Amino acid sequence: MTYCFDIDGVLCNNTHGRYELAEPYQQVIARVNALYELGHRVILFTARGTTTGINWRELTEQQMRAWGVQYHQLFFGKPEADIYVDDRAMGPVTWGEIGLPAGPLDDPGRQESVLHEARYLEVTYSPERAPKGTYPHLLAALLLETVYKKPGRLLDLGCGRGDHLEAFAGLGFEVAGVDISAGAPELSRVATVKVADLEKDPLPFPAASFDFVFSKSVIEHMRHPSQLLAKAREALKSGGIAVIMTPSWAHTYWGPFYIDHTHVTPFTAPSLLDAMTISGFESSEVSHFYQLPFLWRYPFLRPLSRLIATLPLPYRPYKPAPWPEGLNKLIRFSKEVMLLAVGRRIEGKV
Repeated sequence: MTYCFDIDGVLCNNTHGRYELAEPYQQVIARVNALYELGHRVILFTARGTTTGINWRELTEQQMRAWGVQYHQLFFGKPEADIYVDDRAMGPVTWGEIGLPAGPLDDPGRQESVLHEARYLEVTYSPERAPKGTYPHLLAALLLETVYKKPGRLLDLGCGRGDHLEAFAGLGFEVAGVDISAGAPELSRVATVKVADLEKDPLPFPAASFDFVFSKSVIEHMRHPSQLLAKAREALKSGGIAVIMTPSWAHTYWGPFYIDHTHVTPFTAPSLLDAMTISGFESSEVSHFYQLPFLWRYPFLRPLSRLIATLPLPYRPYKPAPWPEGLNKLIRFSKEVMLLAVGRRIEGKV
C-alpha cells in the first residue's frame, strides 16, 4: 500500500513559509516510520516553494534526515490551497486515531531483536562479564566537571542495568532512563526506567523536559541511529546538552567492535559529528576518549597508552589472556578507544 504525507502541519508544525523554524511531531513520525518498516510505500508531497519559487529541497531533505523520517520519495509542487478534496484523503487527526495496517513484512511468528529480551542484559551485564565497579561513578564525575557543569534532570538513553543512573544520582542529578530490554526497569534502583525501542517507539517522556541526555554504547546497536539522536534532541530543553558515546571504528575495526554481536553501525569521529549536526545539535564536538581514568588526570601519559595499543597483546574478552584484571583493562582500553560527542539544543534551530 502507498501512503502520501504532507510535511507542514502533519510531520511538523506549520510555520507558514518559515520552514527553517519547523519542529517535528515525533509521535506522528514514529507512525510514519512504522508504516515504512511494515513494508508500505511512503511518499512525501509538499507545497514548499510552489508560490514563491524558492527551492526548499536541500533544507527539507536535511530536516527529514534530522527528524529520522523514513520515506521512499519526496515530491515538490503540490498546489497551494486552503481546502483539498480527494476521494482517498484523510486528515492527520483521523489518521492518528486508527491503528496501523498490516504490511508485507508482518509475521506473527517473527522474533524481536535479542536486545528486547531480558536475557540480553543478564548475559552482557552478568557479574562475570561486567562486575560492578567504580568506573560509572568516575565517568559521571568527569562529565559533571567538564561538560554538564552542574547537576540537573538527566535522561539516560539505553540505560541497561542502571549503573550510570546510579552514578549521576549520587552526584545530585534527577535521573530517568529508557531501555529496549523488558528487564531494565527491574534492575534500576534509583530512577524511573521506561521500556521503548528508540528506533520505532516515541520518546516515553515529555519533550523538552530534561537538562541533559547521556547515552553510552547504545547508538552502535541501531540500524537507524538518527532515531536515537532525534529523540535525544527532543528530550532536551533549550540549551540542554547531550553526551553520546560509542566505540571508535578507527580503533576497533580489526575485531573488538564485534565482541558484541548486536553491534551494527560503526562511527568515526567525522561521521558522528555529521550525524549530530544533521540531527539539529548545535556547537557539536567529537573527541577520542580513553576509558582509563588515570589518563583523565594525567593526560601526558597518553603516549604510554598509545604504545601499548601497538603491541600484539591479547586481552579478555576478545581473546583468552593471562593478565590480572588491572593489566587486562590497561591493555584493552588502550586499544578500544571510544568517541565522545557533545551537542547542544538551541531553541529555534532545526
